[in-house]
Amino acid sequence: MAPVAKRSSVRDVLRLAGAALAALALAPGVAAAAAAETLTACADPPPWNFMVDRRAGGVERAEGSFSLDMLEAALARIDRHARFVAMPWARCLQQVEAGRVDFALGAYYSDERARRFAFSVPYSKTTPQVFHLRRRALRIERMADLHRYHGCGLRGGAYGHYGLAPGELDLGVNSHDKLIAKLKDGRCDYVVEELEFIAGYKRIGRDYLADPELAHNGLPDVVAPAAHLLAGRGTRGAALLPQIDQALQALIRGGDAALLWRRHSGDIPYQAP
Repeated sequence: MAPVAKRSSVRDVLRLAGAALAALALAPGVAAAAAAETLTACADPPPWNFMVDRRAGGVERAEGSFSLDMLEAALARIDRHARFVAMPWARCLQQVEAGRVDFALGAYYSDERARRFAFSVPYSKTTPQVFHLRRRALRIERMADLHRYHGCGLRGGAYGHYGLAPGELDLGVNSHDKLIAKLKDGRCDYVVEELEFIAGYKRIGRDYLADPELAHNGLPDVVAPAAHLLAGRGTRGAALLPQIDQALQALIRGGDAALLWRRHSGDIPYQAP
């Protein structure tokens, strides 16, 4: 009986070795499948960018957005793809920080965010503005003047480039329409926001820049903020940022970024970071 037992052991060893070799042969395919897994990106897009089907919990692509186009173009260079998820901005940041969503789109830098997120290289700049009512004669000519009045912004927004610390703005609303309505109702003296975002509402019939009730101006000492992708620290999104950074920089140098910008912003010129 001993020789039979020995032959059985050899067969077992060969069977296990064959299984191990098969697993090794499959490993590249498994790794490739993992690498090809679709990434996710979130933002709270203005209504002209996306049509959201709340009942189905999905999103129907409309015009998209400049930031999403830049991400998709960058990912295409490294054979990856991203799926967009629409959600309120504050929730988007929470999901990205937790690693449940890979990237937040079009985020500004702040020291507070830098403690929580990894940033991509900047890929565009926008035009800071102060909006107020024409019937109210406010004297806001420099950043320091903002502290003399009651200002409003969006929930989850970053306004450090205006020289405003957290808590100095009323951040009680989550859309630009509500923000402008709040200004017109007299519940704040001014609104700080970038020109490009407010100008976009003209596409859906709300031309705030031509509104006779509203005035707006820039401030010479406000630095134009740059847009970044955000990823949670230690997440798979953060691990991809070095490759994405190289792709973003190539898109800027090659002129592709300016072309994508023009698709969404028309005559407002692209500002390279």
